[in-house]
Amino acid sequence: MEKEHFDGEFTAPGLLIGICIGLIKDNLVFGFVIGIVIGIALDWLGNLFILWRNQK
Repeated sequence: MEKEHFDGEFTAPGLLIGICIGLIKDNLVFGFVIGIVIGIALDWLGNLFILWRNQK
């Protein structure tokens, strides 16, 4: 049975994006923090899309 929600699947890509941003800004701690925030936001948007798709 397929899962109906995202629960942390986008944390790694978000962290990778955040590390790249941190390397550009020369602040790796900022990169980790922004990466976690981006990962959480991607999970949230994915879950919102699933809810929207299931309302049809």
